Amino acid sequence: MGLMPIRHQDIGEFRRKAHDAGRYVMKVPNWTCIILMAVAAPFAGGQQTVIPPPDQDPFVGQWRANAGESRPRLGKTDASSERTIEHDGDDLIFASSGGASKATVRQFKIRCDGLFHLLPTGPILSCRYATPTRVEGETKDPTAAHSFWTREVSSDGQRMTVSSYKNKGRTKLRTVMVLDRVK
Repeated sequence: MGLMPIRHQDIGEFRRKAHDAGRYVMKVPNWTCIILMAVAAPFAGGQQTVIPPPDQDPFVGQWRANAGESRPRLGKTDASSERTIEHDGDDLIFASSGGASKATVRQFKIRCDGLFHLLPTGPILSCRYATPTRVEGETKDPTAAHSFWTREVSSDGQRMTVSSYKNKGRTKLRTVMVLDRVK
Protein backbone atom coordinates (compact mmCIF):
# COMPACT_ATOMS: atom_id res chain seq x y z
CA MET A 1 0.00 0.00 0.00
CA GLY A 2 1.60 3.30 -1.07
CA LEU A 3 1.69 6.37 1.11
CA MET A 4 -0.68 9.20 0.32
CA PRO A 5 -0.74 12.53 2.17
CA ILE A 6 -4.09 13.28 3.76
CA ARG A 7 -5.49 16.77 3.20
CA HIS A 8 -7.56 18.36 5.95
CA GLN A 9 -10.60 18.14 3.64
CA ASP A 10 -10.14 14.36 3.50
CA ILE A 11 -10.32 13.87 7.29
CA GLY A 12 -14.14 13.94 7.35
CA GLU A 13 -14.34 11.19 4.76
CA PHE A 14 -11.64 9.23 6.57
CA ARG A 15 -13.64 9.43 9.80
CA ARG A 16 -16.76 8.13 8.08
CA LYS A 17 -14.85 5.20 6.54
CA ALA A 18 -12.99 4.46 9.78
CA HIS A 19 -16.28 4.55 11.68
CA ASP A 20 -17.72 1.93 9.31
CA ALA A 21 -14.63 -0.24 9.92
CA GLY A 22 -14.46 0.64 13.61
CA ARG A 23 -14.92 -2.92 14.82
CA TYR A 24 -11.45 -3.72 13.40
CA VAL A 25 -9.76 -0.53 14.58
CA MET A 26 -11.02 -0.93 18.14
CA LYS A 27 -9.29 -4.32 18.53
CA VAL A 28 -5.87 -2.63 18.58
CA PRO A 29 -4.69 -2.48 22.23
CA ASN A 30 -3.50 0.79 23.80
CA TRP A 31 0.21 -0.17 23.75
CA THR A 32 -0.02 -0.84 20.02
CA CYS A 33 -1.48 2.62 19.46
CA ILE A 34 1.38 4.10 21.50
CA ILE A 35 3.94 2.24 19.39
CA LEU A 36 2.17 3.22 16.20
CA MET A 37 2.51 6.77 17.42
CA ALA A 38 6.23 6.12 17.92
CA VAL A 39 6.90 6.28 14.22
CA ALA A 40 5.43 9.68 13.55
CA ALA A 41 4.82 14.64 14.51
CA PRO A 42 2.66 17.47 13.50
CA PHE A 43 3.46 19.55 10.48
CA ALA A 44 5.32 22.59 11.82
CA GLY A 45 4.74 25.78 9.88
CA GLY A 46 5.94 24.59 6.49
CA GLN A 47 9.16 23.20 7.93
CA GLN A 48 10.58 20.44 5.76
CA THR A 49 11.49 17.26 7.60
CA VAL A 50 14.86 15.69 6.88
CA ILE A 51 15.12 12.00 7.71
CA PRO A 52 18.62 10.92 8.72
CA PRO A 53 20.28 8.27 6.53
CA PRO A 54 19.66 4.70 7.82
CA ASP A 55 23.22 4.29 9.08
CA GLN A 56 22.88 7.52 11.14
CA ASP A 57 19.28 7.19 12.34
CA PRO A 58 19.30 6.30 16.06
CA PHE A 59 15.74 4.90 15.83
CA VAL A 60 16.68 2.18 13.34
CA GLY A 61 17.02 -1.16 15.07
CA GLN A 62 15.19 -3.67 17.21
CA TRP A 63 13.62 -2.59 20.51
CA ARG A 64 12.07 -4.50 23.42
CA ALA A 65 9.53 -3.07 25.86
CA ASN A 66 10.82 -2.34 29.37
CA ALA A 67 7.86 -3.06 31.67
CA GLY A 68 9.47 -1.76 34.85
CA GLU A 69 10.41 1.66 33.44
CA SER A 70 7.20 2.30 31.46
CA ARG A 71 4.34 4.30 33.02
CA PRO A 72 1.83 2.96 33.62
CA ARG A 73 3.77 -0.22 34.21
CA LEU A 74 3.23 -2.78 31.43
CA GLY A 75 1.58 -6.11 32.13
CA LYS A 76 3.29 -9.43 31.41
CA THR A 77 1.79 -9.79 27.92
CA ASP A 78 2.56 -6.25 26.76
CA ALA A 79 6.06 -6.51 28.21
CA SER A 80 6.82 -9.23 25.64
CA SER A 81 6.41 -6.83 22.73
CA GLU A 82 9.28 -6.00 20.39
CA ARG A 83 9.49 -3.33 17.69
CA THR A 84 11.73 -3.04 14.67
CA ILE A 85 12.28 0.20 12.77
CA GLU A 86 14.01 0.20 9.36
CA HIS A 87 14.38 2.57 6.40
CA ASP A 88 13.11 2.02 2.88
CA GLY A 89 14.22 5.16 1.09
CA ASP A 90 12.40 8.09 2.73
CA ASP A 91 9.89 5.74 4.37
CA LEU A 92 10.19 4.08 7.75
CA ILE A 93 9.12 0.47 8.09
CA PHE A 94 7.64 -0.32 11.46
CA ALA A 95 7.12 -3.95 12.51
CA SER A 96 5.96 -5.44 15.80
CA SER A 97 5.82 -8.84 17.45
CA GLY A 98 4.71 -10.21 20.80
CA GLY A 99 2.34 -8.38 23.07
CA ALA A 100 -1.42 -8.76 23.19
CA SER A 101 -2.23 -7.43 19.72
CA LYS A 102 -4.93 -9.22 17.78
CA ALA A 103 -4.37 -6.90 14.83
CA THR A 104 -3.69 -8.59 11.53
CA VAL A 105 -1.47 -5.72 10.41
CA ARG A 106 1.82 -5.97 12.27
CA GLN A 107 3.96 -4.08 9.76
CA PHE A 108 3.49 -0.83 7.89
CA LYS A 109 5.34 2.04 6.22
CA ILE A 110 5.13 5.68 7.21
CA ARG A 111 6.89 8.81 5.99
CA CYS A 112 7.85 11.34 8.67
CA ASP A 113 7.35 14.37 6.43
CA GLY A 114 4.94 16.37 8.61
CA LEU A 115 1.89 15.35 6.53
CA PHE A 116 -0.91 13.05 7.68
CA HIS A 117 -0.86 9.50 6.30
CA LEU A 118 -3.50 6.80 6.63
CA LEU A 119 -2.29 3.70 8.51
CA PRO A 120 -3.56 0.21 7.62
CA THR A 121 -4.95 -0.09 11.18
CA GLY A 122 -7.29 2.89 10.71
CA PRO A 123 -5.90 6.08 12.28
CA ILE A 124 -4.11 8.84 10.41
CA LEU A 125 -0.68 9.81 11.60
CA SER A 126 1.75 12.68 11.10
CA CYS A 127 5.39 12.80 12.18
CA ARG A 128 8.60 14.72 11.70
CA TYR A 129 12.13 14.58 13.02
CA ALA A 130 12.44 17.56 15.40
CA THR A 131 16.11 16.67 15.95
CA PRO A 132 18.17 13.63 14.92
CA THR A 133 17.20 11.93 18.23
CA ARG A 134 13.62 13.21 18.63
CA VAL A 135 10.50 12.63 16.54
CA GLU A 136 7.27 14.48 17.26
CA GLY A 137 3.93 13.14 16.14
CA GLU A 138 0.17 13.35 16.17
CA THR A 139 -2.36 10.55 15.73
CA LYS A 140 -6.00 11.15 14.81
CA ASP A 141 -8.26 8.17 15.35
CA PRO A 142 -12.04 8.65 15.16
CA THR A 143 -12.57 5.65 17.46
CA ALA A 144 -10.06 6.71 20.14
CA ALA A 145 -8.51 9.75 21.77
CA HIS A 146 -6.61 12.26 19.62
CA SER A 147 -2.96 11.83 20.64
CA PHE A 148 0.16 13.91 20.58
CA TRP A 149 3.45 12.16 21.24
CA THR A 150 7.20 12.15 21.05
CA ARG A 151 9.76 9.43 20.70
CA GLU A 152 13.31 10.07 21.75
CA VAL A 153 16.51 8.02 21.80
CA SER A 154 18.92 8.44 24.70
CA SER A 155 22.37 9.92 24.14
CA ASP A 156 23.97 6.46 24.35
CA GLY A 157 21.46 5.11 21.77
CA GLN A 158 20.35 2.21 24.00
CA ARG A 159 16.93 3.44 25.16
CA MET A 160 13.92 4.83 23.33
CA THR A 161 11.18 6.65 25.22
CA VAL A 162 7.74 7.10 23.65
CA SER A 163 5.67 9.69 25.51
CA SER A 164 1.98 10.24 24.81
CA TYR A 165 0.35 13.55 25.76
CA LYS A 166 -3.21 14.77 26.21
CA ASN A 167 -2.52 18.15 24.59
CA LYS A 168 -0.78 19.62 21.54
CA GLY A 169 1.65 21.59 23.71
CA ARG A 170 2.87 18.25 25.10
CA THR A 171 2.63 19.39 28.70
CA LYS A 172 -0.02 16.95 30.02
CA LEU A 173 1.58 13.51 30.03
CA ARG A 174 -0.66 10.48 29.42
CA THR A 175 1.76 7.52 29.19
CA VAL A 176 5.46 6.76 28.83
CA MET A 177 6.64 3.59 27.15
CA VAL A 178 10.30 2.74 27.51
CA LEU A 179 12.01 0.39 25.06
CA ASP A 180 15.54 -0.96 25.28
CA ARG A 181 17.68 -1.63 22.22
CA VAL A 182 18.05 -5.32 21.38
CA LYS A 183 20.26 -4.68 18.34
